[in-house]
Amino acid sequence: MLLEMSIRQFALIDEVRISFASGFNALTGETGAGKSILLDALGLIIGGRASADFVRRGADRAVIEALFGIDEESFSALGILEELGIPVDDECIVVTREITASGKTTARINGRMVTVQALRQIGSILVHMHGQHEQQALQDTAEQLSMIDAFGGAELASLRERVKSDFRVFEEIRHTLRTAHDSERDRLQRIDIVRFQAEELRDARLRPDEEEELLEERKRLSGSERLHAATALAYRVLYEGTERQPSAIDQLHNVLTELEGVTKYDRQLEVALDLTKSARYQLDEVAVQMRDYRDGIEFNPQKLAAVEDRLAELSGLRKKYGENTNELMIRLTSLEEELSVLEHFEEHIAAKERDYQQATTVLGKSAMALSDARHRAARKMEQAVMDQLAQLSMPRTQFCAQLERNTDEHGIVVGDERIKITERGMDRVQFLFSSNAGEPARPLAKIASGGELSRTMLAIKSIFAEMDQVQTLIFDEVDTGISGRAAQAVAERLAHIGKMRQVICVTHLPQVACMADTHFLIVKTSDQDRTETCVEKLNDQGRIEELARMLSGAELTNTTRQHAKEMLELANGTKAG
Repeated sequence: MLLEMSIRQFALIDEVRISFASGFNALTGETGAGKSILLDALGLIIGGRASADFVRRGADRAVIEALFGIDEESFSALGILEELGIPVDDECIVVTREITASGKTTARINGRMVTVQALRQIGSILVHMHGQHEQQALQDTAEQLSMIDAFGGAELASLRERVKSDFRVFEEIRHTLRTAHDSERDRLQRIDIVRFQAEELRDARLRPDEEEELLEERKRLSGSERLHAATALAYRVLYEGTERQPSAIDQLHNVLTELEGVTKYDRQLEVALDLTKSARYQLDEVAVQMRDYRDGIEFNPQKLAAVEDRLAELSGLRKKYGENTNELMIRLTSLEEELSVLEHFEEHIAAKERDYQQATTVLGKSAMALSDARHRAARKMEQAVMDQLAQLSMPRTQFCAQLERNTDEHGIVVGDERIKITERGMDRVQFLFSSNAGEPARPLAKIASGGELSRTMLAIKSIFAEMDQVQTLIFDEVDTGISGRAAQAVAERLAHIGKMRQVICVTHLPQVACMADTHFLIVKTSDQDRTETCVEKLNDQGRIEELARMLSGAELTNTTRQHAKEMLELANGTKAG
C-alpha cells in the first residue's frame, strides 16, 4: 500500500508531501490544477518514462519519493527485492526517482540503486494505474486476450508458458528445415568449399597453444648469440676468472678464509661468516646453471627458418578462420560437423522432418489445451463482468468474450482444421457488447460509449482486484462520460474496491468524491513570477466546500453547501450500510 509520497521541484510543484490512507482516496480540483502532475509523479515511481521537462523551471533536479507498506500478500515483491539484494526493514520500502535538468535519471529502492526495468518489475506488483489509455486498450483484441488469460489465473499462465516453449522449439526446427531446403541448390558447391577448408586445417596438424610456443622458440633461436655471450661471461666471471682477475667464487673463498680465522676473536662476525658461506653456495649454483645453459644453446639457422615458416603458415590460417590456434581447431571441428551434415543431407532432412512432425503434434496439443482453458475462463469472465456491470447501473448489458481459432490454409493441422499457432496460442478474441435489451451484441470497440467503456473497465478492474495481490489501484478519471445514477454506481463500486484494496482516484464528479474515505484537494496558485500546485487534505468542512464547488461551479451558496452536506451524509450512510 502507498503510505506516503514526497514530490520536490517537479513540474509546477515546489514541494508536496502526501500521506495516503487505506480505502478510497479521492483527488479533486479545478481543471488544470495539477491532478495529472501527481499521477505523472506516481507513474515515475513505478518505472514510467522520465524527461527533463518534468524538472521545475529554475531547479537543477526533481525528486520523487514514495513509501510503500509491504504485507504478507506482497510476497512476490519481497521475492524480487531479495533477488536484487535489497534489504526490507520494518515491512516498508522506499522508492526514489531523481531527474536532473539535463534529463539524467536514477532510481533507488531502500537506498540501493536499481535499473528502471527492475523498478517497473517491482512497480507492477505494488501499483496498478488505470487511465484513459487503458480504455483504449480495452478495445484492442490483443489486450482482450491478455485479460482472459489474467482472469484464468495460474492455470492459464502455466499453459501459456508451455505453448510459448513448444512454439519456440517448433520455430527453431521449422527454420532449420527451411534453411536446409533452400540451400539444396548450393549444397554441392558448399561441400567443395567446406571439404577444402577442413582439409587445409586438418593438413596443418594443429596443436593446442602451438603458436604461443613457436613465438617463444623463435625468440630463443633468434637471440641465441646474445644468450650464449651473456651466459658465458657470467660463468667466466663467477667461476673461471682470468690471469689478472680471479673469479668471484675464488675471491669469496678468500673472504671466507679470512673470516674463519678471526671469528675466534669476536663472535659477532659469525653471522657475517654464515651469510658469506650461503652466498658462496648460491654462486656455485648460479655458475653451474650458466655453464649448462651456455652449453645447451642451439645455433640452428635452419630450425629458426622452419619456425618462421610455420608461424607464417599459422598466420595465413588465422586470417581465414580464427584468432589463435585453439580457435582454428574449433573451426576445424565445426567444418567437419557441417561436412558430415552436407554429405548425409537426406538422412539429416529425414531426421529433422521427424522432429518437425513431433514438434507440430506437441505444439498442437498444448495450444488446444490452452484454447479449451481460455473458453472455460471466458465463460466465467463474461458472467463476472455482467454481474459487476449490473452493480454499475447497467443491469441489462450483455457482455461476451467471443473466442475463435485462427484458421490458416498454411497452418498446423489440429483435428480437422489447419490452425495458425503463435507463441500466444491459436485463439483470437473479440469482446461483444450490448447495453440495450433485445439488441444483438456487437464489437465493444465499435458501439460502446465513453461512459460504457469506463464502467466496463471498472467492472474488469473490480474482478481483478479480488484476484491479484496488487494493493494499490490508481484510477484517472474512470468516471469519464457518466453522470447521474451511473456516477453514483461507479462511486459505490470504487468504495467497495476500497474495502479490499487501496484506491486512489482522480475525479471531477461530486458523486464519486463524496464516497471517498480520504479527500485531497489539488490547488494551483500563481503570482506574476511563479505558478505552484499544492495539495491539501480536507476535513469534513473542507469536503463540504469542495463538493459544493463541484456541484455549482465558482459561486457557492448556502443551498449548494447544504446539498453537499447531505451528499456527504448519504455517502457515509451508504458506506456504513
